[in-house]
Amino acid sequence: MKFSIIGGGAWGSTLAQVLMDNGHKVMIYEKNLTNRTKLKSGYHPFFKNELPKGYHVVSSFEEAMNYSDYIVLAVPSRFIIDIINSLKKIDVSKKVFINVSKGFILPKMKTVSQSFNEYLNEKYKAFISLSGPSHAEEVIERKMTCLVCSSKNKKEVDIVSSAFTNNYLNISKSSDIIGCEVGGATKNAIAVTSGIITSLGFGENARAALITLGLKEIKSISSFFKGKETTTYGLTGIGDLIVTALSMNSRNFKAGLNIGKGKSRIQIETEEKQTIEGFDIIFAINELTIKEQIKSPLINKTYELIYGKISLEDFKKTIFHNIK
Repeated sequence: MKFSIIGGGAWGSTLAQVLMDNGHKVMIYEKNLTNRTKLKSGYHPFFKNELPKGYHVVSSFEEAMNYSDYIVLAVPSRFIIDIINSLKKIDVSKKVFINVSKGFILPKMKTVSQSFNEYLNEKYKAFISLSGPSHAEEVIERKMTCLVCSSKNKKEVDIVSSAFTNNYLNISKSSDIIGCEVGGATKNAIAVTSGIITSLGFGENARAALITLGLKEIKSISSFFKGKETTTYGLTGIGDLIVTALSMNSRNFKAGLNIGKGKSRIQIETEEKQTIEGFDIIFAINELTIKEQIKSPLINKTYELIYGKISLEDFKKTIFHNIK
């Protein structure tokens, strides 16, 4: 099979290796010149790994779209609308989109699949979410990882899950794409909070409580989007939450650590070479939960800190207060 990967960042380039390990042909579309240069030299743009030979790297979106009917969307969620606008000029009737980014699309607060449905009127062949507890740092080293391939299109789920499956990547299947997307996005917010409390000196007891209470918030938000409760307790819910909220490989956890040290959101985003999805998600969820009266005290309190409504001292005193 042939795959076009839109976005040659940490995850997109790692998934290119997965697909090439499985014998597939890959073209990577990457706008960033530095990343593109590293890829063209045969190396991963963020890790020191040499990639399998044979993939193509291009700076033309149209060329990448023409290369294959299987399109892997590996750009931060804040850029999804730009992709959608570009796709409006292209015949996508035969395209299968495989989204691997984790976030909500503002200002309408929709998942990526919902935004594709709205703006492209479901004129494409299928939309798939590939998500789960996964650090690119481990997948690039071919360490065992389990993901979930979800879509309403069962036939394409079978094809895509088979294409990505190998001896170090196991793919489960699901029809609950909304539940998978919401879990994958919302856990980034909890991961930022986890980093903050760790930096502030909270211990394992508090982090265990945070994950448990954070999962409760994920379930409430997923329920609003009509996601299934069983999905929240699966790989794209609790699984993704654990790996993101407790690991130094997590950009969102590390961003939280820096917030706890007194750095601002803007300062962290300026210094970090990769997008901190959790900041955007915290903003979006805070807006949603207040508007829809969904209980989300951890994320709401984290929003107040990150966006300058309260001090670190006040956050430390109140983060676990009035939570049941």
